[in-house]
Amino acid sequence: MRLWGRLATCSGLLISLPRTGAPPPKSGLGSVAKRAFLLLLMAAASHAQQVVIERGAPLFRTQCATPYCHGPDGTAGRAPALAGHRFNVNQMFKIITWGIPGTGMPEFTSRLKTQEIADLVAYVMSLGGPAPPAPAPASPPRALTPEARQGRALFFDAARTGACGTCHDLDGWGVPVGPDLAASPAGRFADLRAIATRSVMTARPKGSEPPFPAVLVERTETRVRVYDLTAPLPVLRTFAAAKIALEPESSWSHEQAARIYTSAELENVAVYLRWLAGL
Repeated sequence: MRLWGRLATCSGLLISLPRTGAPPPKSGLGSVAKRAFLLLLMAAASHAQQVVIERGAPLFRTQCATPYCHGPDGTAGRAPALAGHRFNVNQMFKIITWGIPGTGMPEFTSRLKTQEIADLVAYVMSLGGPAPPAPAPASPPRALTPEARQGRALFFDAARTGACGTCHDLDGWGVPVGPDLAASPAGRFADLRAIATRSVMTARPKGSEPPFPAVLVERTETRVRVYDLTAPLPVLRTFAAAKIALEPESSWSHEQAARIYTSAELENVAVYLRWLAGL
């Protein structure tokens, strides 16, 4: 009974410690109770850190894992991968708060509250550590032909708003909004303007907002997340489930996305896709 009373006292001190700054008891505890107190303290700190990381995860999805920035879960997108990064927490605070001048990394001090920046930093830091080793190639990589090299540059052209890599993930780069082209039949590369868009739906928000073409990301009982294809750069949007309706068809076509390329450029992109398919 005496031991349990001491453990309860330790637990009470543990709960009040972050708020009052009260120091742990310095005397009157046996070695078992002291060990229990330290274990409870460590468990509380770990739980508190996990809560912060969980708050930062949705911020990362909406602010960072967008078609023109980092990929989901810290994978590479148009911006570098964050999974396995080697930044320390001070560096990450500085980068997220003030951005990196001369690059596509913006500052967030005017976009997020101080606590939200701290939550975002905690989540990104949780992605750090050694990156998983890349699998050894089964055979030496094939050399890109000049046309395929040009097609790859066009596919991931960061200076071209709405480039293919904005919607498609290939060879470990890009953002997987649209279908996986690497798994597509090679015949679909004959005319990239005519690629079927079966995954594109019509989203109809409740209210005065007009309908828009969309790709469904997530649908639960409480929320719906879609990529809005109205603009050249897809925008990830979240709606309450009761505030939007989805229809299985859309007037949107891939030809609209392909307009940013000339016919010659589209042929080079097709050459790159055929090269990836081993043709």
